[in-house]
Amino acid sequence: MMAAGLLGALTAVLVTAAPDLESTARATAEQSGKAVVTIRLVLKLKSGGQEHEQKMEAPGVVIDPAGLTVASASSIDPSGAFRRMVDAQRQRLSIESEVKEPVILLEDGTELEAAVVLKDTDLDLAFIRPRDPGLKLAAVNLKPRSGTVPLLTRIYVLGRLSKLANRALSVATGEVRAYGAPLGLFVKRFATTIDTSSGRGSDSVMTVLRPVDKLLELADQARKMPVNPPESGVGVLK
Repeated sequence: MMAAGLLGALTAVLVTAAPDLESTARATAEQSGKAVVTIRLVLKLKSGGQEHEQKMEAPGVVIDPAGLTVASASSIDPSGAFRRMVDAQRQRLSIESEVKEPVILLEDGTELEAAVVLKDTDLDLAFIRPRDPGLKLAAVNLKPRSGTVPLLTRIYVLGRLSKLANRALSVATGEVRAYGAPLGLFVKRFATTIDTSSGRGSDSVMTVLRPVDKLLELADQARKMPVNPPESGVGVLK
């Protein structure tokens, strides 16, 4: 689906069965666009006796008025993908990473100091919470969904562009084989295969839609995690 490549590693996905998809998407963008935010951080990597820091930005979605935000884990810390590549190539190389100075950047430019409280690398989901407990932010309301999904359901996708495009809100339409309102979040799924003839590995990366039910399950855990001091890093890693 082209929207995944256009909007980045993570986007908020909302679905409509209304015949006028475009006007419904515009209305939702006006209503929920402020909940699509930017996560800014410094990633510290250590490998092969060397270390360096890199400033990064990734889109995220506020799913609770108190500021709980979900993002693609690999978009804020790609070290997991690096490790898979190293393991696939059977190289003895240690890769350590640390997320530092995470900030939730709102649409109006407000910067909220935050902490990564929960990260699941298998599901490629990371939850970030502001350090200020008294916030009241615009949020996407996630609800459990059930039932089967019609094929080729038309959807619209809300996301944020990069700093180069002034982090503008973006909307794209497309079709997926899933249904819900909201439906879930786009994340990355990594699969490593080994070529037995050469002993070398290759990584395949696919953008998948993580269902809202799994987001709600992990969000409940993330709400209970303490927001640790800045120097302590991520509270829980999986």
